Amino acid sequence: MIDENMTCDKKDIDATKTASPPSDNNTIRSLLTPPEPIQSLEYLKEQISQAADFRMQRKRPFIVISYAQSVDGSIAARNRAPILLSGQESMRLTHHIRACCDSILVGIGTVLADNPRLTVRLGAGKNPQPIILDTRLRTPIDSKLVKRSDLSSWIVNGKGNSQEKIDALQNAGATVLSCATAARGKIDLNTLMGLLIDKGINSIMVEGGAEVITSFVNEQLVDQFVITISPKLIGGLPVIDKRGLGVSSFLRLGNVEYQHLGDDLVMWARPI
Repeated sequence: MIDENMTCDKKDIDATKTASPPSDNNTIRSLLTPPEPIQSLEYLKEQISQAADFRMQRKRPFIVISYAQSVDGSIAARNRAPILLSGQESMRLTHHIRACCDSILVGIGTVLADNPRLTVRLGAGKNPQPIILDTRLRTPIDSKLVKRSDLSSWIVNGKGNSQEKIDALQNAGATVLSCATAARGKIDLNTLMGLLIDKGINSIMVEGGAEVITSFVNEQLVDQFVITISPKLIGGLPVIDKRGLGVSSFLRLGNVEYQHLGDDLVMWARPI
């Protein structure tokens, strides 16, 4: 649930515009068709403040996909080595968005490549619940997410993993959740959404990597994009993985707003 005392303002962020909260009494309409095409951190906070009603009506959490890419569309080096794309100001924005969301979700590839903490460090606010999609339970027991003392990371796995693996991760501090799998043995995201709403999750910030983002887009499980474009040429791995998108999953984005943060360009957009 959203913490009423949680700070989610933009005092450190020089936004180009602000927005008034939607006045429509229909929650779904106000979430999905804002009265004017303004996307800002305040407006996102207003959307997420209504996420409990959204969850009740849509039977899933409100989903924000947020990631950084180079100007040539790369989100990682070709050899998957970690690279820093976001500047300090856009990184601060990312942490403010984390503080706005109930949970933050990444795939096992991100855990293995970056060993992230997924905490709110560049701003005030509550840490979101970390969620890892890890079908085969490859998360290292000494990873930062497993070793966190403030929250027990939820590791979502498929069927058939050994009890030994499950016990090792849970003894190290993680919580292992079982979920049905879909094509190619990946976590069935629609089933996962039901599992998460049963656990009280109203909003999810999806940070990557490419395989996870592609899966969410293919399942049309995205309500808001926040894309940071860094003025770098990487020639690396694209945000949409090699599977591509199915014809029925092609997205047209609208309600687009651009924001300069340092040298980066941040695009706020929503599927239409």
